[in-house]
Amino acid sequence: MPNENKDRIAGYLSRVISPERTAPKKNRVTLRIAGENFTIVAAEPEDYIRRVATYVDSKINAVTAANRMPLQEAAILAACNLADEQFKSAENAENMRLQLKGYLDDISRLRVEINDLRRENAKLRDREKEKEKEEE
Repeated sequence: MPNENKDRIAGYLSRVISPERTAPKKNRVTLRIAGENFTIVAAEPEDYIRRVATYVDSKINAVTAANRMPLQEAAILAACNLADEQFKSAENAENMRLQLKGYLDDISRLRVEINDLRRENAKLRDREKEKEKEEE
């Protein structure tokens, strides 16, 4: 792969991993993805950058192990697989958020119901006491 393409890819990965423009400290990490060396510059810790790169590398290797194809095609298919995972994860997170919101709404409704029942219980006790006084 020509160095110009590798530099563009490394620059893109650096922006994706660390999109903040004013990151105080940048880590420069050289690593291998799909047999190619890349230098990633990002604010995240080196071990995080390496985990991301290892994950991307494993996705590309999974595609190339199943099919003989040029690296660029494998990278595109791996990117599609990663995007699919991301979309499904985002959908699952949204479903969990909605489920949690439902639980919190239930809790609020039940608290109101408990308070209403406590007030009703207090009124019934007061009536009972009044009846007891009347019977005396």
